[in-house]
Amino acid sequence: MNPPNHSNYNKKKHKSPNPASKFRSDLDECTKNKDLTAAISLYEFALAHKIPLSHHHFNSLLYICSNSLADPISKHAAIEQGLRIFSHMLANNTNPNEATITAVARLAVAKGDGDKAFELVKGMRKYNVLPKLRTYSPAEKAYLVEEEMLKTRLRAEEAELAALLRVSIECGRRDKVYEYLHKISAVWGA
Repeated sequence: MNPPNHSNYNKKKHKSPNPASKFRSDLDECTKNKDLTAAISLYEFALAHKIPLSHHHFNSLLYICSNSLADPISKHAAIEQGLRIFSHMLANNTNPNEATITAVARLAVAKGDGDKAFELVKGMRKYNVLPKLRTYSPAEKAYLVEEEMLKTRLRAEEAELAALLRVSIECGRRDKVYEYLHKISAVWGA
């Protein structure tokens, strides 16, 4: 009796993945390690090799960019590349979701463009996306953000109220300070 032929099995097992699969795998690794430089290189590779980018790809890239803002060395590149990736996403007719908007709003605020962050959050309705509380945190127009939250029937929780309290103190808005202290005590059940 002849031994079974495993040559086809071995060929399939050692076959290299197609460029799109390799891109996805490498990007997932960059996301895991929050490696901005490698992620941007992968993005450039995908563009050069015409690898179609999915919603997941765009969100992973934007996640890495927004999480690189804390590093002063990579902050500028993170902002510029993130905004470029978001523009490419929209040009590809890939609608953003809540995570996308949150990441891009963080990039806009880091760039000093609080107005853009707020406009992004306000524009979520046109994509049929419901915001989460975290979506609002990057926007600098704190009081307008709170009004927008109330329109969407979201209630600010302790972290958001603390941020609003901090803004009120910095702006010297005594009336708002007392308002947010009262709201915080209500959250605590005091």
